[in-house]
Amino acid sequence: METSIIKIGNSHGLIIPKRMLSQLGSCQKIEIQFKDGGIFIVPVHDKPRKGWAQAFAAEAKVAHIAEEDPINYVENEFDREEWEW
Repeated sequence: METSIIKIGNSHGLIIPKRMLSQLGSCQKIEIQFKDGGIFIVPVHDKPRKGWAQAFAAEAKVAHIAEEDPINYVENEFDREEWEW
């Protein structure tokens, strides 16, 4: 399908025909890539790391440092040979 590149302020843009836009689904953002000498448009439905901050925060509440828990502490070479009590 052919369309024109138009001037929009200091930039340029293009109009995506409704028929093509409907095939992208209900997305508000797109990623534009330069690929094989052309422009490739990909819909962005979600942030790739959405929810990671909350997951890490939740894990940090239940996680513990090995030295604080003598049952799960694993001794290493430094502990056996170089550490002085």
